[in-house]
Amino acid sequence: MHRTNRTIACLLALFCCIGCEKFIKVDPPKNELTAGAVFSTDSLAQEAVTGIYIKIMSTNQCLLNGGMSVYPALSADELIRTRFIITEDQFFTNSLLPDNYLVLFNFWRSGYATIYQTNICLENLSRSTAIRETTKQQLTGEVKFIRALCYWYLVNLFGDVPLTTTTNVDVNATLPRAPADQVYQLITTDLQSALSLLSDTGTNIKPTKFAAAALLARVYCYLSNWSQAEAFADSVINAGLYTLPADLNKVFLATSPETILQFAPVLNNNSTSEGLSFVPANNSIPPTYTLTNSLLASFEPNDHRQGYWTRSVTINRQTYHHPYKYKINASSSAATEFNVVLRLAEQYLLRAEAEAHNNKIEDAVADINTLRNRAGLASIQSNISMDSCLSVIEQEKRKEFFAEWGHRWFDLKRSTRIDTVLTINKGNAWQSTDRLYPIPLLEMQQNAYLTQNMGY
Repeated sequence: MHRTNRTIACLLALFCCIGCEKFIKVDPPKNELTAGAVFSTDSLAQEAVTGIYIKIMSTNQCLLNGGMSVYPALSADELIRTRFIITEDQFFTNSLLPDNYLVLFNFWRSGYATIYQTNICLENLSRSTAIRETTKQQLTGEVKFIRALCYWYLVNLFGDVPLTTTTNVDVNATLPRAPADQVYQLITTDLQSALSLLSDTGTNIKPTKFAAAALLARVYCYLSNWSQAEAFADSVINAGLYTLPADLNKVFLATSPETILQFAPVLNNNSTSEGLSFVPANNSIPPTYTLTNSLLASFEPNDHRQGYWTRSVTINRQTYHHPYKYKINASSSAATEFNVVLRLAEQYLLRAEAEAHNNKIEDAVADINTLRNRAGLASIQSNISMDSCLSVIEQEKRKEFFAEWGHRWFDLKRSTRIDTVLTINKGNAWQSTDRLYPIPLLEMQQNAYLTQNMGY
């Protein structure tokens, strides 16, 4: 077997075992490279870290590959399913059960399997004496970024979560839930470390210094550290590496100048998980997920985001409106759309939010208008209050990031309006405790130190 293929096979065999069982011990695959051998040269170490991206993109609708664009959008006020499947409808009705297998596999185990992979790489990168220091720094920065990204989604989905930074099976098997502020501390520490280790140039299919800065801007907004949020968003916007394409059809292309980070497809006939989930295979098939009336009504007349990023199909006299940011359901040739993780538009709205809280209303409005103007909308005036400005930002984020990485769900969760908004949209069945997903029952049965979220 070719050395590259052997390396990837070794890492994927190890990673797949980890994904199937919770932190189990596995023997090194026979006739394959051991982890120590994998990290014995620069090229092998690079291939090992590449194995993390391959594993992320090998399963659809998981934590870092499409799942965050579907299920939180059902939980919020963005999507409706056209066909009944109880495990998915529980997201829409905010009636998740702890034994929901999507919560277990697509989010919890998907996230922790990736975290365990990053811990394997970090431990071996740290102890290796054969890898050049520049290579070790770059790969360590990439892996720390991925671990921070996983933890950011897990803590925002579940609240307090186990915090594992080791490959010790016995330790991991009995970890209690760590307070959210400790999880955020690891996230910021990992990202600050990645910021110092990563290059400020290179391809956007792997994290760079500016990807770390972009995620830090988001994290600090969620922590209400407005000065840091503004500074990091400002550093990304002013880097001069990313621009907002005027043509909204170009935003989600692999060649988009707006993309800060994207993951490349690895599956045959599958460009992106979002395209596969949202775009019908042909015009005679109803889309699986349709946009809610409240979301459609939020668009102003002539908003290009509705015109370019939504699509309608009429079947048997019934019209369905579905997300159309990604245009390709599947692809048998070279993929033209990648999984866009971070893009410049978010940095403008994060900076606007921070500026508003820092009493820089005029600056915040200028950032808002940058995106409104691209969408074909008139500018808003700057003589508005902080509360009005923040309300406009929330609405712009809703229209800019609908059905994309859970933005709307998380923005509602950190606002004071989630109960009001979702009671209107979901009825009296909505409970405030629904804002956190349940800790999976099977995980609690296997680890007596785990506790359940309120309401479950």
